[in-house]
Amino acid sequence: MDSNKGFRLSAEANTYNSALRIIKSKGYKIFLYPDQSDDLYGTYWAIKENRDFIAEDPLQLLGIITIWETNGDKWSGPNHENIRDKIASNAFPDSVADIEKLSEEDFEVLVKDYTIFLNRIFPKQVIPVNPTRQAFFDVISNFYKWDLEQFYEWEK
Repeated sequence: MDSNKGFRLSAEANTYNSALRIIKSKGYKIFLYPDQSDDLYGTYWAIKENRDFIAEDPLQLLGIITIWETNGDKWSGPNHENIRDKIASNAFPDSVADIEKLSEEDFEVLVKDYTIFLNRIFPKQVIPVNPTRQAFFDVISNFYKWDLEQFYEWEK
């Protein structure tokens, strides 16, 4: 695999077979427990020895198997840092005051990380170089509302 070449993969139904093949290659037996409702497909079960893993789709199933294989029966792991809340608070700051609370080092890391992320979405730089905390807040709190087509007008 060429790490210099761009690549993107999203969680879609066309990745389900790949996930199921990986689960099967790990020695799990896989079953589908049909749902009583015609609206729902059912739940996927992966069974190996005395371990059962249950999820609504193969990607979730592979995810929880990986969590268990990494952390064992104490699946939540030794470090109980709430990463999900930290990611959410970065994505949805209430005000520029939330950004101002960050140390200079933490702010620089956040700007660098979001520059990488937003450069994957937009064809041009949207975070100014050395942004003020207000300028950074303005971008972070609005980028998902922008019309992407305005950024691709050069293609027309």
